[in-house]
Parts: sequence; structure tokens; C-alpha cells
Amino acid sequence: MDDLLPKLLSFPPHPPPPKPLSIVQYDEGIKAQISAIKSIPEGKLLQQTSSGENALDIINPALNTVPYALILTAHMSAMQSGAKDVDLDMLWGKITDFLPNFDPRQARYLGSEISRIIEATAAIARSHQQIPLALPPIRDALLRIDPTGTVFTSKHLLLVKLALESRSYDNVIPVLEKPILYIPGSRNQPKAKHICDTALPPQAYITPANGFPGKGIRHHDVLEYFLYSGMVYIALRNWKRALECLEDAVTYPAKDSSISKIMVEAYKKWVLINLLVEGRLMDIPKASSVSKLYHTLAKPYETVARIFQLGTASRLKSEVEAGKHIWQNDCNTGLILNVLAAYQKFQIRNLAGVHSKISIAEIHNLTMSGETGAKLPSSQAVETLVQNMIADGSLNATLSNPSNQGSVLTFSQGGPVLSEKQVQAELAASTLRIKNLTQEIKNTDHIMTYDKDYVKHLQKQKKNTKTMHDQGISGGDMDWNGVDDEDLMDSLY
Repeated sequence: MDDLLPKLLSFPPHPPPPKPLSIVQYDEGIKAQISAIKSIPEGKLLQQTSSGENALDIINPALNTVPYALILTAHMSAMQSGAKDVDLDMLWGKITDFLPNFDPRQARYLGSEISRIIEATAAIARSHQQIPLALPPIRDALLRIDPTGTVFTSKHLLLVKLALESRSYDNVIPVLEKPILYIPGSRNQPKAKHICDTALPPQAYITPANGFPGKGIRHHDVLEYFLYSGMVYIALRNWKRALECLEDAVTYPAKDSSISKIMVEAYKKWVLINLLVEGRLMDIPKASSVSKLYHTLAKPYETVARIFQLGTASRLKSEVEAGKHIWQNDCNTGLILNVLAAYQKFQIRNLAGVHSKISIAEIHNLTMSGETGAKLPSSQAVETLVQNMIADGSLNATLSNPSNQGSVLTFSQGGPVLSEKQVQAELAASTLRIKNLTQEIKNTDHIMTYDKDYVKHLQKQKKNTKTMHDQGISGGDMDWNGVDDEDLMDSLY
């Protein structure tokens, strides 16, 4: 190994030259280094130094990402071939040290290798039933490759599946909160001459050619990611973000006026979460030729939504009980129970449209529990419910206790009052989001207006709008059963 170290550490030059390498020099240098190291037999890369050290103990993954990654994959190959001298604990430690610390610029040339390392991380964690330990390094690797998080890869789907399998959700949120705007392999994807150019947008260097996105990203891979992301937010009871993710699946471009099984499952959840967020079923966010299919295929859910908005508590409870087997088969019982619990809360909130002040006793008489189909047992139970709603921010109001009278609820007309510091923070966050999305919106507008392939696609879609297949459900996911056939919210009840 001693004689190999100069070759392994030949790039990038260290210390850095007074004049930074040009883009062309950097591109030529890193390609030459990768070619040279790949010409070395993997067995030699596994050798120790004369002092008995592993090469991975000497090489800094943040500075010399290329040799570190290639030596890691050599160890992985040895492990997969059944070599008995591979120290799995050592390998796991090196992998989890590499993924959060590699040099993102060098990593652009190592898409296949980093993809393989991420997959190995997931496989090792699964085999040892330690999936939560794999989530932070995989998350960090994705965000190092693409800090914007806007380019979809197969590793995004892997990450969200691991989160659902392990019921460990918080660690994946930094990836899930990034909007997916690009799918690698599209005809309008920009092509970069030198992918080391730091001015390039991520969609220019995350391409099928560099191996990182994964082979053959399919239509239903993207749909699964949106659905599973929504399910993560459901488990966290972040209803607004869940609604956004499910909308991405529900409104995803449909082929030949048909919808997939994944889209139908997303729509069912989307209907219920509409009730938790808005108190009613909203229209599908954009005009869609498949909306009638959703109405047909999710009719029991839409029936519940209509009763929630316009019907009585007893009728809502009866409808939910009658469809018990439907919610169970769809793994949506937990969401249905949340809907029942939300019914009276929305009744209370809607009183603000009629009253500025109202006594707890009156609320007790005017509202009913969706969970029991009847009034709460006492005014004290109603007051406790109202206090909880005020505490969790779902009700903008205050409670007071005038002398010799029962408690009175006063609705706040202007919503929650923010401090000057909170207002400044909100403005700063909004400004940053707008700035980050402005260029992406310009790119998308350009594609939709001028890209010939996109225009031809729209024309073809228009001609096919009258075509129906198998009651509107079609696609490559007909045997799809989801990541795990269980209700993610069952532990809450």
C-alpha cells in the first residue's frame, strides 16, 4: 500500500496551488485520477500500510473523496464475495463517516460508487435491524450531492422507505421538505461539458450518465415518493405538509386519462386530510381530466367528507362505522379516527363566523362529538376541549370567567398576534423561499413555452383525453401494495 499512496493522493493537489485549477484542469485531473485508481486491482486497495494501518485510516474523505470511495467499494466487494477478513464494524464506521463528509465537487464524478455505498448502508442497517442509524448519513449524502434537494433520485425513495419501515421520521424531514422539480433523464435536462463547474445547477450534473440517480427511474417511483412522504408527515401529524405531498401524487401527470393505484391511494388520504386542515373537501388543485375517476374510485371517502361538512355527528359516526372494513383494508383507520375527533373542533371554530363571544354552556348545546355522535357529557368537558385547541394553536380565541357566570370564549378576529421578532423571521423565511424558487420557475416557464418536446407531449396528451383503460386505472403499479401494509397511526389509538 505504501507505494500506492502517492497515486491515491495525487488529486486534488495539496496544498492547493496559488492559482486555483481551472474548470478544464480540474476535470482532466480528477478523471485521470479515477482512471488510474480503477486500474489498480481491488485486492491491492485492501492492503495495509507497512505500519499495519488501513488506507481508510490515513485518507481524509473530505479532502481525497475519490480514493476513499473507491477503497470503500473494494471492501464492499470483498464482503459480498464472502471474504472472512472484512471487519464489518470497521466498514460501517468508515461508511457513516464518509457519507456526511465527502467533497461534493469530487462526488459528482462518483455517482455509481456513492449510490452503491448508500445502498450498502441501507442493506447493512436492515440486516442488523438498525435502520434508524442509516437515516442521518443517507440524508446528509443526498443533501451534499444536491443542497437544493430539487432533483429526484432512487435514493430519495430508498430514504423515505427506510423511515417508514423503522417508524423513524424526524431525521428525513430535511430531504422531504425540499420540493422535487426535476426528474433525471428528461429530454430537456441540461447537458454539462464539465460537471465540476460549481456554477452548474444540480439537474446538470445529476444525470443517468453519472450513475447516481439510479437506473431507469419509473413513473411510479416518483408517485411512491410523494405518497410515502405524505405518510411520513401523517405519522408526524403535520397535516399541512402531508396534504402538499399527497397533492403532488394526486395531480401528477396521468397517461391517457388514466390513474394509477398509487394515485388512488394518495387521493383517499388526501380527502381525509383536507377535512383535518380545511374542514371540507377542496377541489383538486388543478384542472384534471381524471377527476371523475377519483370521485368514482374514492366514493366512500367523499361521502364521509360531505357528511363532515354538512351532516350531523350521528350520521358521520354511522357512516364511519358502516365503512369500517374499507378503512381497515386501506390502512386509513387512524386517519378516520382523527377525522371523527376533528368534527366538533371545526364546529367550534365555525362559530366564529356567527359569534364574537359565546359561553361554554352555549357551545355545549350547539356542538356534538363525532366520536360519540352526541354531546359531550358536560360543559367542563367542552371547556377542556376548547383549552386544548387554544393551546395547540388550532383555535384563535381566549377564555375568560366573568364573576358569577360560566366561562366565555372570545374569538380573535385577526388571528394569532406575532411579535416583531416573529414577523421579521417570517419575512426572512418567505424571502429566502421566493429567492430559491424564482430561477426554477423561470426554467419551468421556459420549458412549458418553448421546449418542442414538451409542446408535442401536451398535444399528444390532448388527443388521448378520451381514452379510458380498466375503469381508468392503469400503469406499471397494478400489483403495488405499498411499503408496509399497516396503518401508520394505529399506535395513536
